[in-house]
Amino acid sequence: MRRWATTKDAAAHIRVHPEVLRRWNRHRDKYPWLPTPKRVGKDFRWDLDALDAALDAQGTD
Repeated sequence: MRRWATTKDAAAHIRVHPEVLRRWNRHRDKYPWLPTPKRVGKDFRWDLDALDAALDAQGTD
């Protein structure tokens, strides 16, 4: 089962400011490893498991 979170909650989960996560999402050319969030209405929902996996992969490079 996937765990979904708002941008604010996802940023808290990975211990960054929500604007950092928003900036990473806006500049996907610089952060291609970032999983794409789903849009729900005007908000984004982030898959926390995919986000964790992407960050773990970044740490192993």
